[in-house]
Amino acid sequence: MEKRKRGKKTVKVGADGVARRAMWYEEWAEGEELRRTSTVIDPSIPRIERLHQAAYEFKHGRPLHSNQELSQLWDRFRLYIGLISGMQPPASRKKNAQMRDALAAMAEPPADDEDDEEEDEMPNARPPKEANVVVANDEGAPRAVPPSQPKPGVTEEQRQQRREYYREVRDTKMDRFLNDPETAVKIFLSGYFRDRGMSFSEKFCRDGPYLVAFFLNFLLRNRVFPESEKDLRKAVAVTEQAKKELLHSFVISRAIPDDFSRGCEILFGTMTTANIWQNVAPADEEGEKDEDERDAKRQKVDGTQAEAAVLQQAAGTDEIEIVTPDTMMAMEQDAVADANLNGQQDASDSSEAGAAAWGSASADSGAGNSWGWGQADAAAVPDRTWGEANAEWGAPEDHSMWDATPKSNPLNELFGPTALPLTHTTGVIERSTRRVKAIIPPSPQKNQKGKKSKSGAATSGPDPEAVERDLEARLTQVVLIPWHEWDVYDKADVTKPQILADSRGPVVRDENEPAPAPSADGTPAPVPHNPFKNEITLLVEPSAAEKLLIGVGLEATWIQLARADPSVPMVVDEESIRNPYVRRNKKHVGAPGEPAAPTRYWYMESMLSVFPSFHTEMVPLPTTEDVFGPEAAQ
Repeated sequence: MEKRKRGKKTVKVGADGVARRAMWYEEWAEGEELRRTSTVIDPSIPRIERLHQAAYEFKHGRPLHSNQELSQLWDRFRLYIGLISGMQPPASRKKNAQMRDALAAMAEPPADDEDDEEEDEMPNARPPKEANVVVANDEGAPRAVPPSQPKPGVTEEQRQQRREYYREVRDTKMDRFLNDPETAVKIFLSGYFRDRGMSFSEKFCRDGPYLVAFFLNFLLRNRVFPESEKDLRKAVAVTEQAKKELLHSFVISRAIPDDFSRGCEILFGTMTTANIWQNVAPADEEGEKDEDERDAKRQKVDGTQAEAAVLQQAAGTDEIEIVTPDTMMAMEQDAVADANLNGQQDASDSSEAGAAAWGSASADSGAGNSWGWGQADAAAVPDRTWGEANAEWGAPEDHSMWDATPKSNPLNELFGPTALPLTHTTGVIERSTRRVKAIIPPSPQKNQKGKKSKSGAATSGPDPEAVERDLEARLTQVVLIPWHEWDVYDKADVTKPQILADSRGPVVRDENEPAPAPSADGTPAPVPHNPFKNEITLLVEPSAAEKLLIGVGLEATWIQLARADPSVPMVVDEESIRNPYVRRNKKHVGAPGEPAAPTRYWYMESMLSVFPSFHTEMVPLPTTEDVFGPEAAQ
């Protein structure tokens, strides 16, 4: 019995000299230029028929069945451009193994020639089964029921209307691809990927651009659409760009925020956690909201007092006490104080009286105590005690074994002793999507003399200009510009820029807002920050900036560094030190200190998304619910 022949696996040798198995696109690239259609596709037939024929010829002879994820990706692309109307669920591993064994058995050569002649003369034992194609709408429609099992309550006329609608949807998708292949490929590799959750898979982000590029080059090589070859070449250029940017987005998301931004977040406190899951209200609306809350509290207290009066009258006694939220808070404080006082006193009394405590020798007089609880000499059972061998119950432990020791701020490792906490605070806080325009490496620091006052004496206190020069010399400057469009539809990935509640400084909240008018004495008004037009300069570590790409989009919270007013003392909230991720007091917004002059330097918090430079939103087509009503989705 002959052994089954296995396909040869291509082996590649990397730059480091290590042999590895070739990737699927490397195997496809070998001899790809020789792949042609079985027959010349007539350019005079309708282009939709040419597209169907070219897709069939492209798949024929390619081992898509051996790679389930690649086969699923190919079906996704066919579904997107309208070649198919629905996708079958992925087969199980057992079915895939059976299919591979069947295909291998069909491709296996016979043992001798006589059996070949006999098998060729034998007719088929049974006729082949007809494949039933399930027609469904890609935009959320349910699977159509086969004609043999009609859906109850649906007339033949309604079924015919849905068939026509599905056919219309397929034609619309194919026209979208054939009329503008470049835009269609941009949408598929960006907006469609994100809408279907494929952008969060490194395999899909790696394989998607290669698969689409193979198909587009196949169309160009066989001249399937000679009238659209220029547009197809533009689409191929998009796939080449996607090969570089899609998979690299995972590298960028791991590189930023860097240590500088994380250090600033620890230093100034978070500006994002309290606002990330709620709508941001303008500053003028916060006062009205606070007043409404105070009125509601007064009404609640008045209602409590009125209810207490009714109870007093009904019970016929005046000993009913009115318990308000303030009364409850005072009672809790008194209980905590009493517990602390009694706890210290009880502990001292018990130590003086020599009472048997938990784990003491007298508490457990059993001689057969084999676990070491309450041993007079804990060292006698070193393997059965908590912590160190000679440690008693309640003794302080080494924090290094739990990695709970306090860690220093990353800014200390970057700059050493720095005056940044004394010279700067936070200014404008913006949440938006911005595009990388330029990456400027650190500039060498120039030796400059200290700043002097008008009398010629050197100024006291740290110099903010010296701190900014130090930032320029150590960090890379990344210039970010606003994204070109936002809120394309109600569930768009790129949304309108927002100014968060902790923002300080003049800003433009509406893109159509006019420029500020000068004051009455002719003094020009301070130039507000415009999140819809202005560029910002993000400070990033050089090692992290090397991983950024020109043109990619970053959605995050951008926080401006502003020079602090030296005449205003910096008051640090004790609660924010214990827990920097809680919402601070409403009376105090931003970091400690008052901003006196904004700078052009920013840091970031809470990066949410990384977009490729060609990102294009996918506006979904109308669903069956939109066309036929809510009953169609049931």
